[in-house]
Amino acid sequence: MDLSDFIRLLEAYRGTRYLFDADGAEREVRIDRRNPEAEAWLAGRGAAGAGFVTADNPRSRLAPAVENAAARQRLAEAVRRRGLDAVPHTGAGLDGAWPPEQGLLVLDMPVGELTALAEEFGQNAIVWFVPGQPARLVPTRLLFEALTIP
Repeated sequence: MDLSDFIRLLEAYRGTRYLFDADGAEREVRIDRRNPEAEAWLAGRGAAGAGFVTADNPRSRLAPAVENAAARQRLAEAVRRRGLDAVPHTGAGLDGAWPPEQGLLVLDMPVGELTALAEEFGQNAIVWFVPGQPARLVPTRLLFEALTIP
């Protein structure tokens, strides 16, 4: 991907709502923003931090629904094997240009380990948040490997 594609991709991440159901109420996390309700829920669970990860559409290339579903199951199993708490999430762009992606909000997995897990599933980035700070995009090495600068 060239620099303009790279910038568009970063803008798409920033223009996405990361939604999860917590105790019967939908919570929203957005990159570069504080998310008080989501932060309070996280703190109430005793978690120091959490990250959104998906297995859908590796390398930001649309994949068939059946492939995405199988990858999601493998991701859920990988998180379960680690004994971590996770809840389902949906990443939905505000502009509707990209289909919503399903994934997991994984609690208390160190950010470096979660980023490595995302790489295993071909993902360019995760979204990480902790109480008291804006959510942030954490790129994997795959994102930078995809960038071609002439």
